[in-house]
This record gives sequence, structure tokens and C-alpha cells, in this order.
Amino acid sequence: MLSKHALLSATVLVASFSSVSFAQSDVQPRWTGSTTTKVKPEMRQGFEGYLKQLVTAHKKAGTPWFLTLENFAGDTTEYTTVVPVMKFGDLDGPSVVMKVLGEGAWEHLSRNLGRCYTAQTRQYSTPQTEFEINKTDVPMGIYWVETSSLVAPGKMGDYLNWLKDDYRPALEKAGVAHFRVSRPIFGAVAGEIVTTRMLKNLAEIDGGPVLSKALTDEEARAVNARSVALVSSSNTRIVRVRTDLTYPSAK
Repeated sequence: MLSKHALLSATVLVASFSSVSFAQSDVQPRWTGSTTTKVKPEMRQGFEGYLKQLVTAHKKAGTPWFLTLENFAGDTTEYTTVVPVMKFGDLDGPSVVMKVLGEGAWEHLSRNLGRCYTAQTRQYSTPQTEFEINKTDVPMGIYWVETSSLVAPGKMGDYLNWLKDDYRPALEKAGVAHFRVSRPIFGAVAGEIVTTRMLKNLAEIDGGPVLSKALTDEEARAVNARSVALVSSSNTRIVRVRTDLTYPSAK
């Protein structure tokens, strides 16, 4: 079964990565479109080759940026690609890739990609930029810790207030440089919020829970306790940016 969490994680990593920056444009996309693909293990190399062709076509078509993620842990056969969607009306008519490649070449590439995977899921989400941390002087990293939370019915407002008033300030105090929040809308379970924070490196995990770097044990327990009644379930993992299958904004 295709993991929905691979797709959810991708929706929040849409700004900048590694040693290159995705510069903020004057007009931000209202949506992100994420596609998660479960690739046949023996077709991984072929899939990545066809995916490179897709990335090149998007770049030629003028898509502002293109992001590819893979699981660091979990089902390592899953790849997630993300592109910005300024407005849904832009999705009417032929895809930008078809316009660049032509109908015949696009169908050929689609068939080649289709032979490489067993399942594919698409989702559209809205970035929640008002809850983010974005220190522009700190380069984006490759590894990110993602938590997808199913908010309890009727508790969305309380949960967002907890993010704003309790959790984000604690992360800032702990020195987190980049923190993303997204709300999946189409192709997702209602009431999900995805948060993703950047790791400087994997060794950072050895330092213990992130809140312990900024708060006392009692304070950290209090922050966590306030979220317990607001969340029905959650899933946390690590994702990795594939910089060879990613390109940043040209701005």
C-alpha cells in the first residue's frame, strides 16, 4: 500500500534545500501539488532516468521549482515530487509537460514511467506560512523530521493556536532554523496538519528531543501535554531531499 505520509511530508518542503536557495518570489503559490510513486525495486534506476526527463521538461516549461523527496526510513521504494500551483485554473487544459514535449513524446514518457511503478497518489495542499520559521541566513538541509497529525474533530483552531503560541516559539528558542507547516486539502484525510523541521545533520538526533534543547523537562512536558487532547494520532519520520532530481527557483 502506498504510504500517505510520504506524500504528506512533501507538501511542506517547498522553499529551499541544500546549498542552493529557493528564493521567495513576490507572488507565492496558493497550492502545492504532490505526487507519490511506489516504484518497483528492480525499476528504480530506470524510473530515476525517466524522472530526470520529467524534471528537465518542467524546467523548460517554466515551472518555478521542482522538488523530489525519498524516505530515509520506511518504504524506500517511494518517491515524492512536488511542484507549485499558483491557482487551480492553471491545471485546466494540457499539462505544461505535454506542451513542451508534444503529445506523442509525453505519452511515450508516461508509458515508460508507468512501467516502473505499482501505485501513485496525488494531493494538493495549502502552505501555512504564518506558522513557519525561515532563517534566510541558514542554508537549507537535506534531512527533515516530518510529523503528520490528525487533529481531533472541532480542535483545529486550538491546535493551530498551540503551534503558534507554544510549539513554534520553543523551536525558535531551540535554534531551529527552518520549520514548515502545511494543510492537505484534496486527496487527503480531513483534519490533517503536517509540520516539518530541518535537521542540520543526522547527528542532531543524538542530542535528544528538540524541545529539551530549549526548555526544562517540566516545560517540555507541559508543551507536549497541551497537544495531547488536540490530536487523534500522529506519525513522525525522516525524509531526504534528492538534490539530483530537484531544481530551485531561478529568482
